[in-house]
Amino acid sequence: MFSSNVSSRSVNSRRAIAIRCATLRWARRGRLLAALAMIGLASLTGCGGTTGAGGGTTGATTTNGVKQYTAAQLPPVVQEIPALDGGRIEIPTPDGWNAGPRATGLLARFHLKGRSGIPQILVKADAAPAGVPDTITADNVLAYADLVQKELDAQVADKKTTVLEPAKPMMFGSNAWVRYVIPGKLPNKDRATLERQILRTVQRGRVYSIDLQVEGNELPKSRDHAYAMAAGIKFSAGTDAAAPPPEAAAPAGDAPAAPAPEAPPAEAPKP
Repeated sequence: MFSSNVSSRSVNSRRAIAIRCATLRWARRGRLLAALAMIGLASLTGCGGTTGAGGGTTGATTTNGVKQYTAAQLPPVVQEIPALDGGRIEIPTPDGWNAGPRATGLLARFHLKGRSGIPQILVKADAAPAGVPDTITADNVLAYADLVQKELDAQVADKKTTVLEPAKPMMFGSNAWVRYVIPGKLPNKDRATLERQILRTVQRGRVYSIDLQVEGNELPKSRDHAYAMAAGIKFSAGTDAAAPPPEAAAPAGDAPAAPAPEAPPAEAPKP
């Protein structure tokens, strides 16, 4: 009898220990699930900003499918160069960058201070083709993004380029732009080694593009500076609306199909 009672108490003790261990495991699991739920909720609410195509500084909002940044959410810019394109556009210089020498077909070129070559920002202008709105605003940028994407799709079908990020409508300050990313390559290179973020808009019948060119996978380092430029640009009717100015006379459209830079960098990037 005594042996039977000891055996019974031993079994009950082991059972109690097993129950406590299981309870602790479930408690830990519950805390883990609660933590995961909080992380998921934070990602849905954005923790103070949204993410997605276009990336960039946190704090952007999305309204009716258009991602929007205020100038205050972006790096600072300074106005250092005079109005270009017959007085139609004033292009600010992003903080930490310098205006570089221009080339045929370019309105302006920018490099990081103390450097040349890649990364660089090229600003271009050309007459708007037929069928494109005279001016892109918050009201029609979504439709313009669809139009740009159709152009990209046609070029992809012809195997003239690939698209790393599709056309997306965006607002920088009060300026409406369409953003997409395509590959590019340096002159005399056999394969694409660059990423080109194109910001494109139309103002008073002129197509303007901001072409940020960086080494592969380095787009986040300079992306917001191009955004800040897009927000700080000032458009006007200009002083010579009858004819294109000399700096824009050569073909200078942003040509989304081109897999290589439309203007070569000042020099090859340093190793």
